[in-house]
Amino acid sequence: MGRLSLVFLAALLRATECGVISNKDPLVSESCRDFGLAFERMFAVRGESPLLECPLHIQALFDPAETPYNVTWLEERTGSQITGGPNVSLAGTSLWFPNVSRQSQGTYVCVLRTQTQCYRQSHYKRPCVVLRTQTQCYRQSHYKRSCVVLRTQSQCYRQAAVLVVSEMTSGDCERPVRGLQWISAGVNDVLACPLKRYARSVDHPSIQWYKSCEPLQVDEKFTPNEELLRIHKVHLDDAGLYTCKMTFSLGGVVGEMAESVECEVHDEYLEKPRLIEPVNEIIKVERGSSFRKDCVVVVPGKGVPQVPVLWKVTSGSEEEFISKNTSHRIYQETMNESRTEEGFVLVQTLSVSDVWQEDFYLNFTCMVIGSRGTQSGQFSLIPADPNLFLLLGLVLGSVALLFVTGVSLCTVFKVELALWVRTVFPFLYKTTDGDGKQYDAYIAYPRVLDGSSEKAEVFAMSTLPQVLEGRYGYKLFILGRDGLPGEAVVDVVEEALTRCRRLLLLYTSTSLCSPEALEWAEQQTGLHRGLVENTVSIVLLELEEIREPDRLPHSVRLLKEKQGALQAWKRRKRWMCCDWKTEKRSTSLDPSARFWREVRYHMPVRGKAKNRNWFSF
Repeated sequence: MGRLSLVFLAALLRATECGVISNKDPLVSESCRDFGLAFERMFAVRGESPLLECPLHIQALFDPAETPYNVTWLEERTGSQITGGPNVSLAGTSLWFPNVSRQSQGTYVCVLRTQTQCYRQSHYKRPCVVLRTQTQCYRQSHYKRSCVVLRTQSQCYRQAAVLVVSEMTSGDCERPVRGLQWISAGVNDVLACPLKRYARSVDHPSIQWYKSCEPLQVDEKFTPNEELLRIHKVHLDDAGLYTCKMTFSLGGVVGEMAESVECEVHDEYLEKPRLIEPVNEIIKVERGSSFRKDCVVVVPGKGVPQVPVLWKVTSGSEEEFISKNTSHRIYQETMNESRTEEGFVLVQTLSVSDVWQEDFYLNFTCMVIGSRGTQSGQFSLIPADPNLFLLLGLVLGSVALLFVTGVSLCTVFKVELALWVRTVFPFLYKTTDGDGKQYDAYIAYPRVLDGSSEKAEVFAMSTLPQVLEGRYGYKLFILGRDGLPGEAVVDVVEEALTRCRRLLLLYTSTSLCSPEALEWAEQQTGLHRGLVENTVSIVLLELEEIREPDRLPHSVRLLKEKQGALQAWKRRKRWMCCDWKTEKRSTSLDPSARFWREVRYHMPVRGKAKNRNWFSF
């Protein structure tokens, strides 16, 4: 046995001693998220070469540019994996049937798996031996205490797709299954080829259009291209059966697919809407006055127009639609419709009951959204005839005063000012509802109960909940208090960290200096998640003065050098922010009011502003 094999075997035995390898790991027994049966069916005729695409929407599940993945196909009748053959082959993420038959009809399951990634790291200069399984990664170095588990969990998704194979019933181009599309009489209109979505998955696609089995060429009536059939001056006689046939090659083999469309012609039609006003206007208005602006749209044609007309406001890179609620200061009035000889005239009025200073120089845009095109026009408000000299003096004086005041306040009272703004103006901050998190903070401390480490537990289990939960309403997760009995600690910590917005790490002068605390700090506190993956914000709470900072774990030292630590031992004064006469607790830790303000400053902001916009639409 070679030297590399001996090293691998020794690492495997060492990892087993550390309790890393376990046959009961839930990631080994993979379970896929099942999206059921896809709504769309793939219809084909015997002898064609259809492509059955994977119905899973990959972009909605994860970012394919950053996450490696692979796709496999299963036949639902047998449950066996499809690897290719004379009747079916794999084409990227799709199944290709070069010469489909009735026996190929059935249900096929697309299974998508993201690939597991494994990372290794060591605080020592000697190399690590890395062991990988399908869903886990184990690292074992030459030092006994460095046995840790580093892994990223893979994901699995599945969805079934149906292939329906039929026989031709009449003629060579009238297919038994066909779609339905509508066009309008009196205007130029188009039919869309249902096969255009398959063109990106094959080589050298070429589409030919047919009407009632006759091939269509470019003339004064029809203009066929690869994806659309343009019909000029649609007449009622243009209704009928249209077929688009795509010829292509895949893997050097030539195949063809076809789809039929039943075309119906409606006598009612509407042309592309035309926006009359506003058109890039600049309007002068006095601050404090009321203001109204019409958006006028003309829709030529016959029939009832279904053309939404909406107002929105743009400030920098943010766009927000304006509400139709008349109780708001800025709102949209009910749209007015009137019929003319040319068609319809739509008027959507924007009303401002009281013009504020913040309304100036914003872009108010009217959007017209129609099936035949979208148009937009905008205007901006500016102050009416201002006194430039007085305005310039006021602006310069205000800017200088604000600058001096702001610098002073930010330097001396940064924390107090931030807390005051959060309390008085909560609508300036977005609410944390809907961010997928359940807890405001995860409380972590080494459970090594000797000496000052007991202080950390008393502070974490008693003092912090009383202040942060009891007085300020934060929701904390404390291991041993909030976890369910009997759950594995590693799994509870891993799941809880994904549901917390902050990680509060409590430590004393001795709680992180023992070998057990070193291992705990790397495996369970989430420092690796916060430092490397940058997915959770970490706040260090230093309960005692650290006289030998070199004894702290390397990750804690790096974090402390980068962002500092909140020191509960510094400037200790009795905390008098609430009445403790009715409920007193004996504790050796008695932080100052400044310490508690700094803790609140680093906690998540619970604002009231909705994530959508400040005009509720």
